Amino acid sequence: MLTSHISINHLIASSVALMVSVAAFSGDVPAPTSLAEVAKKDVLSPADEATIAAFVELHATTLETGDATTWPKARLKLLADVSGVSGRRATPLFREIYAEALMPRLKTILAESNTPRRIAAAQIAGGLGTDSAVSLLSRSLTPAQEPNEAVRVWTAASIRPLIDQPNVTPSRLNRTIRNLGQAAVLEQSWPVLRQQLETLVAATVNTRGDEAGQDALMKIGREQQAAVFAKAIERFQGGDLQMLLVIEPHMRHVQSQFLDQNDEQVLRVQARDTVPALSNLYGAVLANWDAIRADETMSQLAGRALKKGEIMIVLMDNHLTGKSQSSSPKYEQDIIKNDKSPIEAGKAKWGTVASGRAYK
Repeated sequence: MLTSHISINHLIASSVALMVSVAAFSGDVPAPTSLAEVAKKDVLSPADEATIAAFVELHATTLETGDATTWPKARLKLLADVSGVSGRRATPLFREIYAEALMPRLKTILAESNTPRRIAAAQIAGGLGTDSAVSLLSRSLTPAQEPNEAVRVWTAASIRPLIDQPNVTPSRLNRTIRNLGQAAVLEQSWPVLRQQLETLVAATVNTRGDEAGQDALMKIGREQQAAVFAKAIERFQGGDLQMLLVIEPHMRHVQSQFLDQNDEQVLRVQARDTVPALSNLYGAVLANWDAIRADETMSQLAGRALKKGEIMIVLMDNHLTGKSQSSSPKYEQDIIKNDKSPIEAGKAKWGTVASGRAYK
């Protein structure tokens, strides 16, 4: 939050802001090659703010109008002082003032039709570490808000670095992660869905700390992740084989979250949310048997997904009931050999487990 003397500085600086777009190129307020020195300041003078505005004017204009050889460099310039190693030194005040100068330009670019520039704008927003950046990205979560699939991919990915930024308020972040999960349940594009799930994973393992809403965000992330994961399996069962490109890679995250968790109540909730969904994988593979076997990649993914799923079912059910064991199946080979019987046996066994009292 800005202090009163900072607010005064900002009001004073506003009087020069209107002149900056002209001055940046005329030499009155020369645009620096870097904002590294300004970025680490806890108090910014009107001259510092004018320097920030000149820097933004120069590189945002290049991003908007430059050709393929110049605008990528402008993207890197606009990100340099707020992301990566350099970004660790950026003060909250600098981020707010920098974002205030840059955000109107990013909004303009995101409203245009050039996909690479729009992706660049989303990436830059992801590095800002401010509520305004979260708000900007949250407007492009669904196909209705953002028809361009590639932009939705990068919107979801660009929210991730904002999750652990202390400048971003818990309420804004919680709302965005909840909205992201709701968008993911309806998302039809598997590349977008995979990025959305990756961002939900980041929310479940965030490092914000107690005072910055870590536990609340973890809970929201886990709830949304479970709903999206179950929906992906349901869609796979309905014939969308591309969901295997989402389901199989995501399983390692689910297992890691379970193994790394010490809270008994959280473990029980995750098991109850996850095992019933995983038990549906067997029926999904059987329902799409011929289509899966006709595609070597899908056959491999389906076999690996079943094996990983069974490992997780045993792990989670043992935590709840202590009764499960696996016969170390080789589902990938079964699919290749056109042998349904092990999968049918798995469907019956684990379907019974998932419908048991422990999961009510």
